[in-house]
Amino acid sequence: MRFDIIRSSKSYINSDEHYIVVFEGVVYLRVVGSEGDYIVMTATAGEDFNGVVAYGNLVELNEAALRASKAFGLIPAVKRDYHGREYVEVCRCEYLSDAYRAAEQVFSLLKKHSPERTKKEMVEVYSELSVDDSGGDVYLSDGLWLSSDGSVADRSR
Repeated sequence: MRFDIIRSSKSYINSDEHYIVVFEGVVYLRVVGSEGDYIVMTATAGEDFNGVVAYGNLVELNEAALRASKAFGLIPAVKRDYHGREYVEVCRCEYLSDAYRAAEQVFSLLKKHSPERTKKEMVEVYSELSVDDSGGDVYLSDGLWLSSDGSVADRSR
């Protein structure tokens, strides 16, 4: 997959440097920080001025990022931006060039697990995201919960 990392035009990002990972006019990841300390995270919104839109399935993107974060040695966690939208930090890196590796990992997981998932695959997702062996449901995003049997329930209503 051929993607680009370009400077971001997003307002209100409090960072010395801010880049986005873009593929075919869609932003998937943001890279914030400065040389020596960059954070690669999922993008919750598109750009303000250049017509680049956010990836349409944030749950799917965050799920891939959670898997990728484990590969980079982070404890998988969903966080919220200042608008309350959920995002995932994929990794911390020293150089901007390292963000390419993180993006490749996320894209490979998006491709591998998209769009149709079997129950077995969802059970595997559950086992990766569950914190303990209690069998309790795992919150994904936007009111969606994943059960140990691989079923997804929308509890937002």
